[in-house]
Amino acid sequence: MRLSLTCGLAALGLLLAVAPAQAQSYDATVNCTGALTGHIDWPADNPLWSFDYVRPSRSSGIDGSGLEILNVHYRGRLVLRRAHTPVLNVEYDGGCGCYRDWADSEAGFAVTNIRPEPDDCFADADAGTVETTCDINLGGGQGGDAGTFRGVAVEDYGDELVVTSHMSAGWYRYRIKWHFYADGRIWPEFSFSAASAICTSNDHRHHAYWRFDFDILTGQPGDGEDQIYHVNPALDTVTRLTQESQGTWGDPADGVFWAVRDAAARAGYVIRPSSADLELPIDSFSKVDYLAVRYVPGNYDDGSNGCAINPNVSQLDNNESLVGQDVVFWYRSGALHLGGNPWECDIVGPTLIPFRRDRVPEGAADEPTVEDFLVNAPFDAASASLPEGYELERAQPNPFNPSTTVRFRVAEAQRVSLALYDALGRRVATLHEGYAE
Repeated sequence: MRLSLTCGLAALGLLLAVAPAQAQSYDATVNCTGALTGHIDWPADNPLWSFDYVRPSRSSGIDGSGLEILNVHYRGRLVLRRAHTPVLNVEYDGGCGCYRDWADSEAGFAVTNIRPEPDDCFADADAGTVETTCDINLGGGQGGDAGTFRGVAVEDYGDELVVTSHMSAGWYRYRIKWHFYADGRIWPEFSFSAASAICTSNDHRHHAYWRFDFDILTGQPGDGEDQIYHVNPALDTVTRLTQESQGTWGDPADGVFWAVRDAAARAGYVIRPSSADLELPIDSFSKVDYLAVRYVPGNYDDGSNGCAINPNVSQLDNNESLVGQDVVFWYRSGALHLGGNPWECDIVGPTLIPFRRDRVPEGAADEPTVEDFLVNAPFDAASASLPEGYELERAQPNPFNPSTTVRFRVAEAQRVSLALYDALGRRVATLHEGYAE
């Protein structure tokens, strides 16, 4: 049955997703003492997402790199080889100086459904039950750990899978979450909080540097060169980064973001700054908002013992060519913690949003435009953008003002949810929720 919906909404960078409304499940394997902690398929039958994970205490880099995800596949297509936070630092006002923190010391937090030994570093938590120091402080508490569990917890919300771990560095408590969405988005979330008030009552600036090793379709049919782009919607410019480079998003009002795409498939992921990240601009300590570098095996950080990141070292920016190379994208998430509230919890992190360009007309240029990165769709190089048994037509017309029509089909009678998202990955409206024949 095909249903038509007319939406009276302003023109947006659309991400439309149709999915069964019922809850989903996952499979997870665990090795608490192994170099690789485990593997997750979600949902268990016909997975949308499949990936390996490493707990913080086993993570890579000289100071660890938090909760790592590796070999990340969406709809069976490789999109990320590794993603983690190898560099953490903080700078204080008021005489407390600066610190290079570590991300391999796990802290206790509260969960439900901890697996029995020897898999007791993993929890099949009920959705909404994971509690960390950040949650305590957001609720008006004053530091302390919420529980004694150390490891990795998973919550299944039906259309979202959340993987969480909790870390300590002195009086700090750092929470890292990976949010995987059924429509192909990923939200890497980092939270800065404290368990005690030493120095944290002074103004200070936290920074977490994400390292995204995108290997889109590598070793698979349709594989092409991975390319990095700097996109400025306000100036309507798209700049391919062909040399190792570093920089900033400039004026937050410009809406600058970055994209990594497979040249052959014309598909990939946008890295879009969050509003929280944009509140702390670059300075002489934080140095960069992004780095585009060539992949070097085993180089997971800057190799520095100093407080601040050192982007101009052999591990990172040497101004080498990125053409025909395996590329790595670094992104800074920062938070300003104002004095007077040592128990503040700051939540940051970009959104990774899939995009897919339609086939280029014969004779047309293959250079991407700003619009190519704004018209998003679940990434699938085989062109099937929805699970088997579903069809979702493009909104017609698009762009539109004041209305557009969306049509979808389902092969079998079932409950269906059709949602509209903006270019930041935020749900704008639910267009259809209910039974479809």
